[in-house]
Amino acid sequence: MTLSEKLYALRRKQGLSQEGLAEKLDCSRQVISKWENGTTTPDAEMLQKYSELFGVSIDYLVKEDIEEPTSVQPTEKNSGNKKLLGIVGLVISLLGCVSLIVFGAITVFNSETADQIAGASVIVIDGTFIAMLASVLFVVFGAVILIKSMK
Repeated sequence: MTLSEKLYALRRKQGLSQEGLAEKLDCSRQVISKWENGTTTPDAEMLQKYSELFGVSIDYLVKEDIEEPTSVQPTEKNSGNKKLLGIVGLVISLLGCVSLIVFGAITVFNSETADQIAGASVIVIDGTFIAMLASVLFVVFGAVILIKSMK
């Protein structure tokens, strides 16, 4: 099978239109058409993008004597999930940070709370403490999600 036939078969196997593939590879539909017709061939950078997108080796694409891979799994879905997970982690962490700042400001500017802190030798578990604890947990939980998404 020639390079152009392989490019066409991989695209069709994934149910992508030439326009959809062009969007993913950041090129025009006409370029995809020329590759699949054998008029032109993709450069090394595009071959690498193609191989990553469809989960095949560059050797498979360019060598005519290599059999078709048994499974074609695009890698983009995993990166999309990681990106979403990273965004969720970041939002949760930011929410925790903002709430910590708000509760800190309330503590500083509310004289009753400042007097309570000054007069107490132990931490009093009340609504403010629980809210602060929840904020810290949001920051930690969001950071853990963010770190996992980067792996």
